[in-house]
Parts: sequence; C-alpha cells; structure tokens
Amino acid sequence: MAGKPEENVEFDKLVKKNFPGAISNRDLESKVASILEGKGLNPANTLLCTSLCCDELARSLEDDLNKVYGHNFNLGGLSGFPFAGNTGFGAMSAHVPDNGYCLLVHGPHVGITQDGVIGKVERSGIALVDNCCGSAIAASNYVKGITDGGAKITTKLQQFSDFQQGAVQELILPFGKRLNDAENRMKELPYALYDSQDILVRDIVSAGSGSIKKGLAVLSGIQINTSPDTLDYFHPLRFDYYDENGKVVEDLLPQLVSRGGGVSLKELAQAI
Repeated sequence: MAGKPEENVEFDKLVKKNFPGAISNRDLESKVASILEGKGLNPANTLLCTSLCCDELARSLEDDLNKVYGHNFNLGGLSGFPFAGNTGFGAMSAHVPDNGYCLLVHGPHVGITQDGVIGKVERSGIALVDNCCGSAIAASNYVKGITDGGAKITTKLQQFSDFQQGAVQELILPFGKRLNDAENRMKELPYALYDSQDILVRDIVSAGSGSIKKGLAVLSGIQINTSPDTLDYFHPLRFDYYDENGKVVEDLLPQLVSRGGGVSLKELAQAI
C-alpha cells in the first residue's frame, strides 16, 4: 500500500457519519480478496470486470483491485452505468479463464470534501473544488428542471455525440420525486443512480447467465471519492455469489460488513 495516504481518523468519522456502512478502499480490497479466496477465487483464475464512471477518480478503486486480480474488463461509462450491455458482458465472459471466475464490481460515485460537502471533491493540481459526479449532477439538474416545471422544450432528445449523458438523464427520471423530497439531494443522488444501475446489471447478468463459467461474484455499492490527501471509501450494498448455473447461492455482504482484518492471499502480496 506504499504511496497511499494514511488513515485520517477525524475524516474517517466524517465520511462514515454521512455514509453509514462505508469502508475505506484499503479495507475493502483486503476483505474482498480474503472472502473470495475462501470461495476459490484467486488472481490466476479470476477476471476482474468493472462498471464504474469514466471519471479518473473512479480509477482509484480499479487500481486497488487490479493489484490483486490484474487488468480489468470495462463495462462502464458515465456515472457508472453498464453501457457495454449484454454484448460487453458476453465478451467479458468469454475472457474468463477456463473453469474460472469473474468478479464484477459496479456502482456510481460521489465526492465529499475535507469539510464534509457532498457532491464536491478536491482534485490534484486543480484549485477549484469540483463537482463529483459531474455527469450525475448534470442529470439531476435535468430531472429537477422537469419536476419543477422549468425545462425547455427541445427537438434534440438524443444525439450520438452525447448519448450516454442522455441515457443517464432518462434512467434517473423515475427518481425525480425521491430526489426532490430528499433532505440532501447530493447525498441521495448516488443511491438513486445505484438503484437504477442495480436493475440493469441484474438484467444483464440474467441474460448472460449461460456464459458464467465456475462462478461469478457481484460487488456493488457507492464509491466515495475524497481529496488526494485522504483515503477513498466504498459503501457496499450488494455482494452476491452466483454458481455456474447463474443462480445466486450466497449473500457475502454480511461477511464483508462484519469482517475484521481480512487479508491473506499471502497477506495481499505482502501489502502490495
């Protein structure tokens, strides 16, 4: 883990106050590897697959997991939606080692500043405290314009040069009232996005279940991005294990949220 920030106890409390159930990426990496090792998944027989936002901040979690499982197959696009869809899942499944496994990690992301502002984040080398996730916030503003009655009529409902953002907007439109009613819209936004993405991922996995080899683990939740000086976090909301028949046979989430130190896989390659 060399080069990563040390845990900041006060900031850790701040994150977990705003996102109860969140754990640092550092803890997530070791716990997930330990749990999945018990199911037979290891770097030699497992393909990592992700559906995370295009934002470079979302690469932090990928990079942590890449150190364990190697390069990932990417299904994701703006806001973390699985835009590669059924075709992408089918191609990914064909790349899983024979008699091997896939670990699929997906979810939207949200920023939190050092003083606790949700929906913003400090970025390396940039003085401006920036929106995070920008795509999600733009989609939220689009939905707010509709629910508040201020949206302008347009003939440009979709355009290829920005079709992903158009899709994100339409996919969270059903959550308009939920977002309007939320005490903190920016805090509720990633969870609304997650609920939409969860439906899509379940449909994609179901449609491609015949291509699962020995097993599939699906870990999903909310990525929580922070400043370069603090650890990033993840709020796990689902951790299911599918057998070779495409059936969920075990809920691993209780192990993840209650587990102690985790580690193994030769103490995570001697702490990477």
